[in-house]
Amino acid sequence: MDSAKDFVIVGGGLSGLVIAARLTEDPDVTVTVPEAGNDHTADPRIRTPALWLSVLGSPEFDWDYHTTPQKGLNGKVIPLSQGKLLGGSSAINGQAFVANSKATVDAWGEFGNLGWDWETLYPYYKKFHTICQPSTETVNHLHLNYLDENLRSTDGPVQASFPEVIDDPIPGAWVDTLAALGHPASGDPSSGQFTGGHINPMTIDPNTHTRSDAATAYLEPVKARQNLRVITGALAEKLVIDTTGAEPRVIGVQIRKDGNPVLIKAGKEVLLAAGVFGSPKLLELSGIGSRERLERLSIPVVVDNPNVGENLQDHPNVGISFEVTDGVKTLDNISRQEPSAIAAAMEEYTTKKTGPFAIGGNFVGSILPIPDSVEFPSDEATLDEILNTASDTTPGPFSPYHATFVHSILRNRNEGPGNLFAYVAYSNFVPEEAGANIVTKATTEGNFLTICAALLHPLSLGSAHISSSDPAEKPTIDPRYLEHPLDLEVLARYFRHINRVVQTEPLSQYLKPNGRRSNDAPIDMDDLAEVKEYVKKAALSCWHPTSSCAMLPLDKGGVVDSDLKVYGVCNLRVVDSSVLPIATRGNPQTTVYAVAERAADIIRAAISSDVDVEA
Repeated sequence: MDSAKDFVIVGGGLSGLVIAARLTEDPDVTVTVPEAGNDHTADPRIRTPALWLSVLGSPEFDWDYHTTPQKGLNGKVIPLSQGKLLGGSSAINGQAFVANSKATVDAWGEFGNLGWDWETLYPYYKKFHTICQPSTETVNHLHLNYLDENLRSTDGPVQASFPEVIDDPIPGAWVDTLAALGHPASGDPSSGQFTGGHINPMTIDPNTHTRSDAATAYLEPVKARQNLRVITGALAEKLVIDTTGAEPRVIGVQIRKDGNPVLIKAGKEVLLAAGVFGSPKLLELSGIGSRERLERLSIPVVVDNPNVGENLQDHPNVGISFEVTDGVKTLDNISRQEPSAIAAAMEEYTTKKTGPFAIGGNFVGSILPIPDSVEFPSDEATLDEILNTASDTTPGPFSPYHATFVHSILRNRNEGPGNLFAYVAYSNFVPEEAGANIVTKATTEGNFLTICAALLHPLSLGSAHISSSDPAEKPTIDPRYLEHPLDLEVLARYFRHINRVVQTEPLSQYLKPNGRRSNDAPIDMDDLAEVKEYVKKAALSCWHPTSSCAMLPLDKGGVVDSDLKVYGVCNLRVVDSSVLPIATRGNPQTTVYAVAERAADIIRAAISSDVDVEA
């Protein structure tokens, strides 16, 4: 084969496998994918939807990253799970399937990324997945009448479906309660323009009732291709860069396999798909990053770009558990690991593919605006006072552009800068034995409904950087949760709105009056000062980090351009969640799939252009 068409894709996660599958549709293009993790595609802990919590924090499946002590959270250290296996985080996440917003994607283009907007990206959102048509019974029980059949994707590789929980009253009550509070579903969530309460699908194959991820959807059907090579257990240590020409040129990747260094040459390009923490780490290990940082670690500087590893964004969330009335089914007996409950659930899943083990993480959610709701004053003067009091203090060249966007979303009555979501199990937010063990180690007797508030567009911008030249060392991750004062103002008000939700019919009828709540919950949820203190103690991550190698103009904080090429070096692109300029409105996985699909087309167009030039 023509070695000039060889690609090396670093990372066999979500985006890496999408691009590998698409590029190797051309038999003349060869692709090698080194992946640090192993192949757990057939592992029942990965395939069984409800067992995702059992692998979080395990070094065999999870990079098990942790933040630095967070100033905005009273010094709390937050665990950040990221998939370390074929399929990446798509193989260990909670399987929630939530669409991004048109306003968020359109902002990418407004920041200076030519050709990136909702109209361009929307076909790629539809391309990567299929949503199974829910039954009439499911539509009625989950109150899914807002779905638009004309928007439903029907022929993509990733399979998504709605949960079959017709004996659970909570989901329907949730949708009706939010509607009663002025938050009815405004339309189909996949339209890009949506607010209100909703039930989201999950990446679960409705035929097999197993997780559908990048490994099963993209790799499994094509793994026998002669032009595709996947190497597991291969840690990428650095890029190999030729600096003898006018511009540095990436010619390969050094990996460590079975304890030995191995060079994989790239005749065409190297594509980084190592994730929001792995991609900036590999750039810095290879001499692409802040000169000051690299020289301090005795790493030769190839490209001085202080934007590498900056602009990190994530969705902080904070929740509270409420005791439910007798007879309401929850997952508490399973989360307490009661043997009889686990045995019964496993028996039902094994024989019928139904029951608690057939369902992933949370599927009861919402997208809620700020004006006229969520405890914020409706008059513009008071809203202006709050926005102006919480001045923009986040450093960096992207900060003013980012702040302008976030302020526009806060003011837009048709957009949602935050959400509330719920699941039927107790959660231990305080003290700090939370994180990955938040549900699985709950020991409180009884049955509970947990409701969380999440901030979807935080103004706090963090960072992820190497602290050593050793590739085996984990990066230093500082999301700076709630350090921007407006983030605390907004998240606290979303959390306070939970009090209205639980006091409103029909949801209130399923909660015990004066029932128990989770540990250290605020006594008076209407007291904003008390709520703020609880938020700082109890906040966690939604595990949605993005933007550490942002697609932006260089002077606005960019690491890659609109073709996803790394500034200052040839033959190198980044394609993963790190390139998203701003946090997504909801779970990032749908957007990462869409971006990877579009990236494959961009790269294929470049290949065709090269062929034309050579001809």
